[in-house]
Amino acid sequence: MIFAKLRRRSAGKSGSSRPGVSSFLTKPLDSGVVTFQVQDERGQLLPGAVVTLKGRLNQQTAHGVTDSYGSFATSVPPGEHRLSISAGGYRRYTTQVEVGVNRHVQLGTVQLTPDESLEPPLPGRYRFDPYHTEIRFVAPHIGMSKIHGMFKEFDGVVQVAERFEDSRIEVAINAASIETGVKMRDDHLRSADFFDVENHPHIRFTSNRFTHLRADRWSISGHLTLRGTTRPVELETTYLGQRKWQGPGFDGDLRVASHSTATLRREDFSVDWKATLAKGIAVVGPTIDIELGVQAVME
Repeated sequence: MIFAKLRRRSAGKSGSSRPGVSSFLTKPLDSGVVTFQVQDERGQLLPGAVVTLKGRLNQQTAHGVTDSYGSFATSVPPGEHRLSISAGGYRRYTTQVEVGVNRHVQLGTVQLTPDESLEPPLPGRYRFDPYHTEIRFVAPHIGMSKIHGMFKEFDGVVQVAERFEDSRIEVAINAASIETGVKMRDDHLRSADFFDVENHPHIRFTSNRFTHLRADRWSISGHLTLRGTTRPVELETTYLGQRKWQGPGFDGDLRVASHSTATLRREDFSVDWKATLAKGIAVVGPTIDIELGVQAVME
């Protein structure tokens, strides 16, 4: 059969990164093949969707993610399988698939539906909850490891508009509140070599545009001011929804949550302190990864 020949020709080859390809080498010779492509609500290709197939006895027969083209291919034993596809911000898609001996089941295009629970929050003014919000960063160190740190003191406000795209965020961070777990390093970061907190005590971010990408994914554009230098910054943001929590420490607050990331170049903000090791390796890398986990409460 054609699939048996394909497996024999593929024997000995390795290193493929396409989902499901490696499974061709490990399934029985009578296995069949399942292929399909996943799209979002706008008909755009959806990479990274999680795919699972389970057999009649609920045993997992295949697992992986869609590739950069939203495609997935795998071989599975003959029989009936339950196919499940999930992705952040979308309702789980499930269906039954009957796979025959050495047969290719082409499911075509599967379009996922957004999760209705992630509708934009109610209009109003929301303030960052300092007990459930973190502003963290990661910096490369001497090309071998990474330094993790955070800012302990900050204030942030989200003004949610009637049309969510017209909303606005303002954040002020106390630069001196930086903490990496090593006092000597923290003192150096507060000095004029880095944040120069004596002359520039605050780091500020103000948004100017919310752009909906798909489902729970948004891009928040704005300007970051650091050491007196202002540059455009784009936050890749996952909206986690709005809820009213009851329980210890929450008091029935209406709150929204999100997770954002961005990568900054130090030289863009005149943080150009340089030190190298004997072989010319930089002590501190040129980029800093920023991560914000935010919960904000309606005032």
